[in-house]
Amino acid sequence: MDLDHFKNINDTLGHAAGDNLLREVADRLTNVTAAEDTIARWGGDEFIVLLNNAESIELIHERATQILAQMRKPITLEGREINIPTSIGISIFSASVKGASKLIQQADIAMYHAKQHGRDNYQVFSQEMLNKSIRQFNFEQEMNKALQLEDQIHLVFQPKVNTKKNVVGLEALIRWEHPTEGLISPGEFIPLAEESNLIINVDRKVINLVFAQLNQWKEEGTPLVSVSINLSGKHLVSNDLIPYIMAQLKIHNIDPSLVEFEITEGVLLTDIERSISAMTALKELQIKISIDDFGTGYSSLNYLKRLPIDILKIDRSFVDECASTKEDGQICATIIDLSHNLDLQVVAEGVETEAQLEFLHKKGCNIFQGYYFYKPMLAKEIKNLPFSKV
Repeated sequence: MDLDHFKNINDTLGHAAGDNLLREVADRLTNVTAAEDTIARWGGDEFIVLLNNAESIELIHERATQILAQMRKPITLEGREINIPTSIGISIFSASVKGASKLIQQADIAMYHAKQHGRDNYQVFSQEMLNKSIRQFNFEQEMNKALQLEDQIHLVFQPKVNTKKNVVGLEALIRWEHPTEGLISPGEFIPLAEESNLIINVDRKVINLVFAQLNQWKEEGTPLVSVSINLSGKHLVSNDLIPYIMAQLKIHNIDPSLVEFEITEGVLLTDIERSISAMTALKELQIKISIDDFGTGYSSLNYLKRLPIDILKIDRSFVDECASTKEDGQICATIIDLSHNLDLQVVAEGVETEAQLEFLHKKGCNIFQGYYFYKPMLAKEIKNLPFSKV
């Protein structure tokens, strides 16, 4: 079991308070375990509880539930009531488990899955968890290698068009051409990258490729329009984002007004104040900011008015049936009206039919993106498009 966010206690209240917390945890574990069980602090903020006479699976679940109930009770430290979510991983000894280290390894894998499931819960080890951990490990090694090579990671660009179907912007989309697996979908490797912290390196790779491509288009005389780059939540709130962007703009000699960062609405809610601070700093560099998948993240309108943004993108889940379903049509119309009232541009993504285009245009949307106009294309194909400034 692991005490989530224990580092925050040491950082804010001091190590003495952290030590007192660990003693309290040990006392609480003693209260819900039998005399023949073993409790050990495994290191840092991790504990191991060994149930020596677990006669049934039901007893194991009951004990884990009791431990979680104990840990949910507030703990008083330095005159403050503190809540410490706890993640628990469970492994069960059997003939196939060779030794204590294997038992602990399996419990550790299960605990990691408990953290992925929102913390404050327990998970029982399964072979599927092990397979996922192996896939994650292999992915990290291969992705790290791919990011350092020139021939595996490349970009495609999907145009954004105005009502006259002239191109007014591009969205950069990453592709991974694996040497043995072939083309791997971003829907498969981006979530894995987000879990492993590799997502920042992925972001940086895309930024470097986009900036280099903008420079190349400029030298070739290709008309330049803004290129949007999807930015992860972890990268947005990292301390070195702004210095890194400034350095890359200088290295590639890029006009920052040609750069747009797309930030998914949902990620803003995890750390809204740091997100706003980072977005403000990007805006000061003259970089445009759009909120992607708008309408799906349940963000507060109170936060929306504080966000230093330029563009709202209507999520494709609403665009799909905007012309045929009253509810989706009304949501799209509301987002368009909201954008105009806040002096923001609005982009409808995922447009695939004439009916969708006509409905959105009638409601006041004037920038569109989707297969109805263009599929994502290689950089060399961009120069043949009909361009227009917004």
